[in-house]
Amino acid sequence: MDEFEGRESEGQEERRGVAVEGIVDRREHTRYAVDAWAEVMVKDGTMLFRGRVLDVSAGGCYIETEARLRLAPGTPVEIVFRAHDRVLKCDGTSRMVRTRGAGFLFEAMTPKVRAGLEGLIAELSRDP
Repeated sequence: MDEFEGRESEGQEERRGVAVEGIVDRREHTRYAVDAWAEVMVKDGTMLFRGRVLDVSAGGCYIETEARLRLAPGTPVEIVFRAHDRVLKCDGTSRMVRTRGAGFLFEAMTPKVRAGLEGLIAELSRDP
């Protein structure tokens, strides 16, 4: 595995792994592995892509995609994702972009969406 890019050797699928030793994780919220699908639309309408949500927290998510993303940090987006029989729609901003995906920070949520996200996280925290 290429420890700097987080990619497997040639011919093997890229997967997100544990942070490289010496890297400080500054996340405020615990991340939970999830297998969900998402659609992300850049607010200015310049891009729409689909991907697989690999992890989610109260603060954001990471979405793996085949799309070639050209998002600057802080780009406003709308995220719709489906997980555990829930459909959640919220605003967010891009935080970091990688070769095969991107991390997003959730922004203002309605109380209903926040409750749905909290319910999803409660379910995920109970799963083995």
